[in-house]
Amino acid sequence: MRLPVFVTENLAILRNLAKGGVFNAAGLGFAFYVTAICYPGIKGTAAQLEELRSGVLSQSDVGESSLIIAVPALLLGLLVFARHGAYAAIYRTLPFMMFLLCYSGLIVLASIVEAEYLQSSAQIVQYAVTVGAFILCLCFWQAPPQDVDNALAMGFLALAASLATAAAVQGFHDYRWVGLIHPNHYARYAYVALILHSVLVRRVSFPVFAACFAAAYMVSARTVMIGMVTFYLGYLAFAHHRSLFSRAQQILSVRLLAVGMITLPVMLIALPLFFNTDRFVDKITDDLALFDPNRGVLSGFTGRTDSWNVFFDAVDEYVFFGYGFRSSRYGLHAVHSGILSYFMDFGLILGGLLLIVIAGRGVYLVWYGVRVQEFRTLLCGLVIVTSLLIQWFEPDNFNIGFIGAFFFMLCLAYTPRLSRRPERKNSSHRTLAFTAQESLRPEPDMR
Repeated sequence: MRLPVFVTENLAILRNLAKGGVFNAAGLGFAFYVTAICYPGIKGTAAQLEELRSGVLSQSDVGESSLIIAVPALLLGLLVFARHGAYAAIYRTLPFMMFLLCYSGLIVLASIVEAEYLQSSAQIVQYAVTVGAFILCLCFWQAPPQDVDNALAMGFLALAASLATAAAVQGFHDYRWVGLIHPNHYARYAYVALILHSVLVRRVSFPVFAACFAAAYMVSARTVMIGMVTFYLGYLAFAHHRSLFSRAQQILSVRLLAVGMITLPVMLIALPLFFNTDRFVDKITDDLALFDPNRGVLSGFTGRTDSWNVFFDAVDEYVFFGYGFRSSRYGLHAVHSGILSYFMDFGLILGGLLLIVIAGRGVYLVWYGVRVQEFRTLLCGLVIVTSLLIQWFEPDNFNIGFIGAFFFMLCLAYTPRLSRRPERKNSSHRTLAFTAQESLRPEPDMR
């Protein structure tokens, strides 16, 4: 009996880990990092949650102690793992390294020139640590493929276990928090679990997508839900564009379209006869809090625009230098948008340059992945693009203390590995497409 692909690929993941893949420096770092950050939220009490929601406690009060374990474990794991690919990372990403060096020099210079803020020295230290972590992420992707796969698998399993444990222990409440885990954070963790699994198996598995989307739905994280759908549809469109536009597929699509146009009106007429559609619509709007005026400050599009006005009102104050790296942490501004934070932190010139480089990197990876049919490259490009979409409404961009932001950095650092040139046969080029099963097949150890 032949098992479904979803089952076989996940069994292969577990088999590879059981055969020794679990002893993986980066993978252990990911597992400790995720578990340490999620644990305080999972074990939180109802009294602590009320204090957190009322403002007596802050997110920093709840999770700051766990970062003492999480961040060093992550950096140490990546540092040990970097021995596999440090030279290759430097050789293959030399232009990127030069950009980081020049850009970081300008950032430090701007911070010194504009050192009127009390935390400017701490901001420089945080920026240096973050850049160091990003360089380790560049090294991560140059390690042997099987080691990379095992590390991604451990990160995914740690996230999946943490999300499931939080839901089982704390449950989903009307106020959307899962224990002491902020609803938007919980949804971002689910989004990260989806992208880790997708990058690992080089395709977007619908069962994993459905489970992660359901987790985001349960906490009513609308922006993350839009990002997940965009990620999934982008994968379907780019990975299967040839079959979608083939002649046979066009004929099939026309037939399906005709059947759909006939079936849809019939279903719309028949549904009210068997289901209470009004109640169903009310449940959806209640779950997503579409019309909830008490959902919270800065919630939804109208709430976000109130905070975005801070950016436009103060644009003349930081046109060249900005407020410094992660300036929102120090209460220097309250703009609730990761995209606008590029400009708030680094100024219009340097912030705009960084945003252009990141967006361009995402577009390039999508283009290159489609061109050579390398799905891991395509998926990492889609992660960057959809994360930028989410960052319009979420504030975290570069923060190794936040799971969603760190794994965005990890995908941003992805560099396609050097592979064999396309073979020539009868004056035509053939490209090698990777499947999920091939991606999980152990490769011989060449070290």
